[in-house]
Amino acid sequence: MSSENKGAFKRRLASGLAATGIAAVAVFGLAGTAQAETDGEADTRAGGCRSGYVCGWEDAGYSGDKWVNWRAGSVGTVYEIDGWDGDNEISSFSNESGRTLRLYANDGAQGFSICWGPGVDARDLSDLGGGQTFNDQMESIKVVASC
Repeated sequence: MSSENKGAFKRRLASGLAATGIAAVAVFGLAGTAQAETDGEADTRAGGCRSGYVCGWEDAGYSGDKWVNWRAGSVGTVYEIDGWDGDNEISSFSNESGRTLRLYANDGAQGFSICWGPGVDARDLSDLGGGQTFNDQMESIKVVASC
């Protein structure tokens, strides 16, 4: 499936799921007193990454599809970037989780890695300074105690 067809399919699927969720809320109401946080109320940082989250985008400048939108867990937690969406495609990255991360070039938190501190953002992973790049290489992320 071409990337254009894949994108259109995802938009249709998301639209259908959203409509189903709205219908379920209309029929059954909201249980409990918890309120959902809307995007307008969320504390957002670089490129729209919410506080407490780790985000990665397909293109530089926090644009294109946001393939990573993960609320980082405790030390040792590993996040696998989906092979269908985002694996080896991340070009900009934001760590608003408050945690130290290690970004890996392979699945299972294996292979070449770089350390990423809390609150660190990169508009373009192809230019990390000093000739370093990590553009389109990321496959997994691990929460670590320190670098």
